[in-house]
Amino acid sequence: MLSIQEVARELRVSEKTIRRLLCRGELKGIRVGAQWRFPIENLTELLPSGVSASPGEDAAAAPPRTAAIRDLIEVGGIHYRIAGDTPRKVLREIVNATSCVPPAARPGLFKAIWERESLCSTGIGNRIAVPHPKVPMPTPYTGIPSCVGLFFLEHPVDFGSVDKEKVSVLFLLLLKAPQEHLQALSRLIRLLREDSLLNLLHEVPLRAAIHAELVRLEGVLFPEGP
Repeated sequence: MLSIQEVARELRVSEKTIRRLLCRGELKGIRVGAQWRFPIENLTELLPSGVSASPGEDAAAAPPRTAAIRDLIEVGGIHYRIAGDTPRKVLREIVNATSCVPPAARPGLFKAIWERESLCSTGIGNRIAVPHPKVPMPTPYTGIPSCVGLFFLEHPVDFGSVDKEKVSVLFLLLLKAPQEHLQALSRLIRLLREDSLLNLLHEVPLRAAIHAELVRLEGVLFPEGP
C-alpha cells in the first residue's frame, strides 16, 4: 500500500494534484484512519487518462522505453535458498546476494530498502513481495544498473502481506528513475496475475524454466515488445 506522498512522487505529480483528484472522486484509495492508502498492484490505474501536473510543476520527461522483466532479471540474477527469519534479515541477505551491487554500496542500499519497507509492507499477496528503495535511488547508488533480482527464500517469512500469507518469493526492484520504476512495477504486477507464472514460481523452478516462461508471457501480454 502506498501513501499520497509516494504516489505523487512515483507518478511525478504534486500531492495537491492527488488530493484534488480524491476530492473529485476521480481517484480511488482506501481510507486508513486519517490517512489515504493506495494498493500497489493498482498503481497504473490510479490516475485517469489526461491528468497532468498542477500549474507550476516541472513537465515530466518522456518516459523511457519499458525494459522486459526477463532482461532486468538477467542483470539482477535469480537466487535460491536465501536465509532469514524476519523481513529485515531477508532484505539484508538479498542485497548482499545481488552481484551487480558493489559491496561498498550494500549497507546504504539495504538501509534505503528497509526504510521503504518500514513505511508499508511490499508484500503483494500470493506469497510474493516486491521490495525496493524509494525512487529515484539516492545519488550514491546511481552507479548500480537498473535491474530486478528474483529470490527464493529457504523458509517462508511473514512480511505482513495483504492476504496474510507468508512470503517465499521476492522480486527486488532497483530502477533509477521514477517512470522507469513505475513501468517495471506495472509490467511485473501484470505478469504475476498469470497462474502459469505463479504456479511455476512456487515450484522453485530452474533458471531456464523461469526465463522461458517470461519470454512466452511477455510475448503474449506485451506483443509490442520492450
